[in-house]
Amino acid sequence: MNYIAIIGNIIHSKQVSQRSNTIEVLKQQLNSINYSFSQNLASPFTLTKGDEFQALCKPNPHIFLMIDQIQLAFRDQLEIKFGIGLGKILTAIDPKQSIGVDGPAYWEAQKAIKVIQDKDDYGSSLVAFSSEYKQIDRVINPLLTSSDFIKATWNSSQTDLFEVLISNKIYQEEFKQKPIAEKMKLSQSAFTKRLKSSGIKLYFRNRKTAMDLILQLSQRS
Repeated sequence: MNYIAIIGNIIHSKQVSQRSNTIEVLKQQLNSINYSFSQNLASPFTLTKGDEFQALCKPNPHIFLMIDQIQLAFRDQLEIKFGIGLGKILTAIDPKQSIGVDGPAYWEAQKAIKVIQDKDDYGSSLVAFSSEYKQIDRVINPLLTSSDFIKATWNSSQTDLFEVLISNKIYQEEFKQKPIAEKMKLSQSAFTKRLKSSGIKLYFRNRKTAMDLILQLSQRS
């Protein structure tokens, strides 16, 4: 069976102010993700080092939603890069913590972290994917890079919109706009203008296309 490994790494962690408090908030956020997505996790998000954490997921469509929720918890505070790897696991899987688990899924996730380090893309690229299917990786990663670039251009109000959408379990291009506009106390025209200028729909489209490809790869033996 193929699994999806996620490795998160805090960028410039030694420069983070109030480091101990930040790590404590990260633990709380990871616990929240573990609770919300327990059915999708083979092994939960676990801190492995002071600036790194990881999880092992069953193939599921919520990978990027998990990542975005973690990133949003630290908006304007710190940046976290994520390596996503697809592959098998060679050791026993601990359902209580992601420590001591090894196999191609994690090896590929480490390769994905290196992709971010090597490519950089002006510092906007924070998520990358790796698998044994390198030709498909070369399709998936530009989708992730372009959506990361879109996110990097958002101002505070556009990020607020993204956060409200996610908090309302909206992670797709098509959704009912009126209820969200009302929650944000925006007129329909103001909401539409903010939505259009942000490129959020394109962001969702790119993420979904990438996720669909990853799930297709996960079904290969």
